Amino acid sequence: MKIVQNTKITIKKAALIWGALLGSNIANAHNIWIEPTTHNAEYVVKFGHTKTEGYPEHKLKEVKLLDSSGDSRPAQVTFKQSEAYFSAPNATMVLMKFDNGVWSKLPNGKYVQKTKKEVPNAEISLNAFKIGKAILVWNAQALVPQHTDYELVPQAVAKAGEPLSILVLKAGQPLAGVKVGLGEDEPFNLSNEQGIALFTPTKGLNKVWAEFSEKTVNNPDYDERSIEYMLTFDAK
Repeated sequence: MKIVQNTKITIKKAALIWGALLGSNIANAHNIWIEPTTHNAEYVVKFGHTKTEGYPEHKLKEVKLLDSSGDSRPAQVTFKQSEAYFSAPNATMVLMKFDNGVWSKLPNGKYVQKTKKEVPNAEISLNAFKIGKAILVWNAQALVPQHTDYELVPQAVAKAGEPLSILVLKAGQPLAGVKVGLGEDEPFNLSNEQGIALFTPTKGLNKVWAEFSEKTVNNPDYDERSIEYMLTFDAK
C-alpha cells in the first residue's frame, strides 16, 4: 500500500479528531468497509459503527486490489480529511486490514487506548483489529478463499431475498460457532460444523459482519485480540 501525504489537515484539527476517537467506547464495535466516491472507480475506506469516524494513517495497514485473474497489487492510497482514498479501475475485489490499537478496560468500566503495561489495574486489554473484504464484481474469485487469516467466502452469487451460504474460515480451515450477521447489535446466525452460516441479502449494498477472537499468552501489551470482519457486496 503506497501512501501519498496530504498536508491540508491542520495539526489542531487532527488533534480534535484523534481525541474524539480515543475517548470512544470500544464496546461500540467498529468496522472498516469501502464506499464509492463521485469520481469514476474511486473509493474511500470508511471506519465506524453507527456513524463513521476519521482515523490516523498508521492504523490502516493494508489495502490490496485483486483483478479477475486473482492477481493482487497494493492500492495507492491518498489521505484526505482523515480518510483513505484510492482508485481501483480494474479491481474485482478489495482486501483491507486496520489495527485500531490496544484498548484497556478500567475498573470504572471506561475503555482507554493504553496497553496493560500502561494501566496494570485494567480488567482486560484488547487489541482491536479489523479486516474488510469488498466484492466489486461477482466472478470466480468472489467464491474462493483469498488465503487470509480470517475470511468469509460466499458460496454462490448473492441474490436479494434468497439465503446465501457463507463459509467461515480461520487459517483456511472451516470454523464453527462464529456469529455472522448484520452487526454486533443485530440478529446473527452461527456457523455450523462445516463452517457454513446463512445470510439473506437485500437489494443493493450488503454488509456482512463476523467476529473472531484470539487469546494471547505472556503478551505484555494485551490479553486478547478481537477481530471484527466485514464482507461487503451488492445483490440484485
